[in-house]
Amino acid sequence: MKAWMIVAWLVSGAVAVPASAQGIPADDTLLLAMDEARFVDSKVNSLQVRIVSTTPDETREAVLLLRFRESDGSARIEFLAPPELAGQIYLATADATYFFGPDLDFPIRTSATAEVFGDSAVAQTSGIRFFGKYTIAERRTAVGADGGEIWEIDLNAVDFTVAFQAITVRVDPASLRPISATLYALSGLPFYDVAYADYVTRDDGDVYVSRQEIANRLLLGRVTTSEVLEADIADLADSLFDPALLGAEEE
Repeated sequence: MKAWMIVAWLVSGAVAVPASAQGIPADDTLLLAMDEARFVDSKVNSLQVRIVSTTPDETREAVLLLRFRESDGSARIEFLAPPELAGQIYLATADATYFFGPDLDFPIRTSATAEVFGDSAVAQTSGIRFFGKYTIAERRTAVGADGGEIWEIDLNAVDFTVAFQAITVRVDPASLRPISATLYALSGLPFYDVAYADYVTRDDGDVYVSRQEIANRLLLGRVTTSEVLEADIADLADSLFDPALLGAEEE
């Protein structure tokens, strides 16, 4: 049973109580539950994702292959389409984030906030996890778009290596599924609004967000939508996550 299911059962009789007055769920349990709700099961280590970037001037589309190494949280993002971007790779490791392209002789160091496509940065593309990366600064109740009660949870990054230093997440108290989030720039200004648009259930019962929408707060009219097309369990070589081997032929 997923952690969020256990927590939802524990709090089912108390969701009407203001969030600030509740002792359950504990902070770490809530952070973990929000991650469990949004992400595929940890056994799934390969995703194919379509990203559509819409601006007032144009609409562009890309297809990415995301691969993950659970042991250290590394993530590899590789362009499959369009042809002019195919072969570009972003690699996020515990120590740093790297970029490699077919025209480069070696990878260059970049940032987790570097844009991969549209307004989807490395952090948003690979997925922003809350547990272990953020602490809860404040909880409060609010009214959702449908008039029902939701929770608003303010998160602060544990250190400056985390891509976004502050996030406000809006959560369904019954399911503990995040509804949306606001990501803040280092200056404290709201930078992106992220809507967790669709939750789907895999054949094994695993629930995850299949589509999310990122709206740019600073550049109005810019919206980036990502959709999971395929979710697989693959045998991935450690060499895929070695920055020194970026660009080497896969065996």
